[in-house]
Amino acid sequence: MQSRRIAVFVALVSVGACKNKATGPGPLPTVTITRGDIAVRVQATGTVEPINPVDIKSKAQGMIIKMPVEVGSVVKRGDLLAQVDPRDVKNQFDQAVADDVVATVGIERAIRDRARKDTLFARHVITQSEHDSTRSTFAAAQSQLVSAKASLDLARQRLEDASVEAPISGTIVNRPVTQGQIITAATSANGGTTLMTVADLGRVRMRVTIDEVEMGNIRVGLPASVAVDAFPDRTFDGVIEKIEPQAVVTQGVTFFPVMVSINNKDGLLMPGMNGEVTIRAADLANVVQVPIDAIRQTSELAPVARMFAIPVDSLTSLMRRDLVPSEGGSQTGTPGKYVIVALPDSTYEMRVVKVGPTDLRVVQVTEGLQPGDKVVALGAIVTGRPLSPPKLQLAANIRRGAPPPVAQAGQAKKQ
Repeated sequence: MQSRRIAVFVALVSVGACKNKATGPGPLPTVTITRGDIAVRVQATGTVEPINPVDIKSKAQGMIIKMPVEVGSVVKRGDLLAQVDPRDVKNQFDQAVADDVVATVGIERAIRDRARKDTLFARHVITQSEHDSTRSTFAAAQSQLVSAKASLDLARQRLEDASVEAPISGTIVNRPVTQGQIITAATSANGGTTLMTVADLGRVRMRVTIDEVEMGNIRVGLPASVAVDAFPDRTFDGVIEKIEPQAVVTQGVTFFPVMVSINNKDGLLMPGMNGEVTIRAADLANVVQVPIDAIRQTSELAPVARMFAIPVDSLTSLMRRDLVPSEGGSQTGTPGKYVIVALPDSTYEMRVVKVGPTDLRVVQVTEGLQPGDKVVALGAIVTGRPLSPPKLQLAANIRRGAPPPVAQAGQAKKQ
């Protein structure tokens, strides 16, 4: 009986030892830091639109009697687009021509009369007042000739305006009027009837919106490739033409409009086509990279505090003030980026890092990590944690009391 009790006691001790061993701190999932290439790409969707389309209006008013172009017609500069009924302006032009002829004859007669009166005045045949009257008549004839020529020029312009010609080479993308319709003249920039819209489709653009978190990787001049649903096996070359400074907020998310100009020399892209733009933001070779899941901001301490059984306030009180976004309700700093590094003695270290571009899978680390370091996959520890929390310490570059990186650089320079 006693031997049986001893055996049971030994079994219980063994089970207890195994249980204590199982509840001890276990290793967290880690990833080893390596070097590699990062292709930073920014993707967005948009719609093809023409670059600088021109609205065609007529300076003449009346009925459209001829319109030789349709939507999709390719025109060259100077081609006839529409003909307004020219009868009224033609009559005005003929009258101006007649007035010009009369004014020309009048000035010729005034010249001859002035020459004759000058001779008579020199021979003292006529008086001074008669001579002055001749000069006045000549001046009036000159004024009438200038007025007639100006009226003739205006009438000629009105006659020419009745024939609407293409100001640029391009494609008719819109034509809201038809032959036989009566139009009004464009007497101002916003007045008049729009006859059609012409655009050069040899180069089009796509308007896309980029999330504000990606704007650090975007700049004018970056190359891009465009894929549209109509041509799934082909991409088109483009380049960032413009970045609009005014943000657009959609459902609480901030975006910035970006214009990507696209080479469309084959004329395959048409206004209104939907497509996807891939911007080649950067191509980094042989850089230190870390999975994006292993990096968090210093304002996101809850997962780490829960894993290592440390209150968030305690972690915050140990961190540098310039890394703590809010302390005591006042704004004191700007959040930084941190990782959890597994040390050789099975403990862990919270360390600040500086990051570069990312492809949304891995991110470049420019400071704080070296190849061979092991960082904790922070996304994995949110869903599970060991029964006994492991030990965490703060690295010198994040611990309160240590000077910020700028101050360290300044001290090194003094030394």
